Order: sequence, then C-alpha cells, then structure tokens
Amino acid sequence: MKITFDFKGSVFGQKEKIVLSLKENLTVLAALKELVSQKESLKPLLFKEDSLRNDILVFVDRTDIITMKLLDMPLEDGQQITILPLAHGG
Repeated sequence: MKITFDFKGSVFGQKEKIVLSLKENLTVLAALKELVSQKESLKPLLFKEDSLRNDILVFVDRTDIITMKLLDMPLEDGQQITILPLAHGG
C-alpha cells in the first residue's frame, strides 16, 4: 500500500511529500517507525528515544491521531499522514 507523509512547519524543512510503499495493515505508529528507518534524518524530529515526541501533531486524513489515541489504527492504501510541530504558527 502507498502512504503519503506530508510535513508542515519550518522545523521539518520539508518542501515535498514523501510517498512510501508499505506492507498492508500497518498501524500509524508502525508506519512512522518505518518512515524513520528509511529516512533516518527524520528520527530526532519524530521520536525521542522510542516514543513519539510530545511536541508534534499527527493527522491521518484530517483526524488528530494522538488526541484520539489512534496510533494503533491500521492504515489503508492511499491515506495521508500529516505531521506538524505543536508550535507551527498561524
């Protein structure tokens, strides 16, 4: 399945989206871990030790995954994960 990762906010310095082909039935958290295994420069921006940082927001198709406690939600082909820093400006 293909998942698009879209980074917002200047802290990420990302201008383009990253599209990865991932195995089926991955959870949001597993997909984020797979992302950093392929793009190690993103690891300190997304994770602190083995936990997701508490100063970022994660959305899947406009749903706030962290607030809704949906990190274990399985992803479907074509979904987009948007990540932005908590202090992202207006």
